[in-house]
Amino acid sequence: MSMSQALKLRIIGFAASLIFTLAAYFITVSPNLLNLDLKYSIPVILTLALFQATAQFIFFLDVWREKGTFWNLFIFISTILIIFIIVFFSIWIMDHLNTMIP
Repeated sequence: MSMSQALKLRIIGFAASLIFTLAAYFITVSPNLLNLDLKYSIPVILTLALFQATAQFIFFLDVWREKGTFWNLFIFISTILIIFIIVFFSIWIMDHLNTMIP
């Protein structure tokens, strides 16, 4: 990969990261701008965070252009999946604590 192509990818990644960050910021600061209540703004912000992380992985960490085997990428994706499962089910358990009390 040439130097100009690498710089171009970094600039695209920076612009994408900036757009996702600013979108999440403006949804947080003024949710009335898009007529979003709290029920819908949280999933939108979490989706933007997922897009932000994906942009970071693709443009800055270069996990997709690995020269060796794909074991490192497999372990990385497995780690992300385990973290997601732990966070998701922890939130699910905390949300359902009041409904299980008699």
